[in-house]
Amino acid sequence: MDRKIQLKENQAYIEKEGLDELINFMDGIDFDSDVYDSVSGTLSIPMPPESSDLVRLHKIIRQRKCFTALEFGLGYSSIVIADALKKNKFDWDNLDDKPKLRNRFMFQLFSVDTSQQWIDILEQRFPEHLKDVITIRQSDVEIGTFNGQICHYYKNIPDVIPDFIYLDGPHPKEVQGSINGMSFNCDERTVMSGDLLLMEPVFLPGTFILVDGRTNNARFLQNNFKRTYKSNWDVEGDITTFELDEERLGKYNILGSDYLK
Repeated sequence: MDRKIQLKENQAYIEKEGLDELINFMDGIDFDSDVYDSVSGTLSIPMPPESSDLVRLHKIIRQRKCFTALEFGLGYSSIVIADALKKNKFDWDNLDDKPKLRNRFMFQLFSVDTSQQWIDILEQRFPEHLKDVITIRQSDVEIGTFNGQICHYYKNIPDVIPDFIYLDGPHPKEVQGSINGMSFNCDERTVMSGDLLLMEPVFLPGTFILVDGRTNNARFLQNNFKRTYKSNWDVEGDITTFELDEERLGKYNILGSDYLK
């Protein structure tokens, strides 16, 4: 869809939530590169803000009243996730009767990225009033395997238990190493993050995952996850979602949506 049409369709939500005060959605409105330019490594500037993607992210975190978010690959998404978490915190702080939770990182975003260049760019544009919400970590990514299948892993993942995970990284050309002559420097080879499979045993019931594009990776996850999920592939939106659908572990394993209306 044309970016100008996307922006018009999402304008009401953007203005209502004040997202236009955080991001210039007109930036790169006539941008004529495509996603392949980013994948191939020929793009040297950030992709412009996609209003549909950012509005979707913000809505999900607000509607689900998420507590802690983990993001693989940072950018404009980091700003809207941080804003949504900040607003969730405001709602939580105004509760008369707050339940006790086992969560040391309430209303915090943890973003991990391979590129110090993109981290520097984000830090320069990040709104001052949201800086207390985000923790950024640089991490290399290395090729590896999961059950004998080629994939890759971040080497330094934040030590948190998120209830929302956004998978939009890494850039394939940032994956280091090769296996049996194969590498992710091959333009035709899709990204294949194995990080969530490594983390899966310690997910808490209700964990929600959004995979942005990366359909081959999403199918890899679905075929290798061991627990029970509600999943959805939105072809038009080019996203896949997973929600861990299991009985709660106990009174300390709650979702924000149980208490915040």
